Amino acid sequence: MTRKNKLENRQEDDYLLIRRVEQCSFVLLALLVLISWLLAGQRFACSALLGGLLSIGSFLLLKRTVFSIVSRIGGKKPTAGFAMKLYFRLLVLALLLAALSISITIHILALILGFSTVMVSIITVFLGRSLLEFSGNHAKGA
Repeated sequence: MTRKNKLENRQEDDYLLIRRVEQCSFVLLALLVLISWLLAGQRFACSALLGGLLSIGSFLLLKRTVFSIVSRIGGKKPTAGFAMKLYFRLLVLALLLAALSISITIHILALILGFSTVMVSIITVFLGRSLLEFSGNHAKGA
């Protein structure tokens, strides 16, 4: 296998991992909302849903930004544009949260739990992958 093929295979694996993180985030959010609706009520569940959707939306926008920067890495300096988009996204998120908190009642703990869905998904997917690679290498005797 040539170096170019190895790089392409690695990129496909990375895209698949990111897709799994997205899927896992939506599944975790659905479970969180369902369980919180049953145990803590509608306001808690809606706040968790709001936090999760904002978190997943931010993750998807970040993914798009990173992919566009990587695709044109040979051209201009990508770090300045990336930093500007990152700060702009955080500013928009803060303004959106402020507007929502003024217009509706938000349960802060549920909002934080919703925000954590993407991070928990990242940890879960990458730990799962690491365990699979470790068990595969351990079985080979490496």
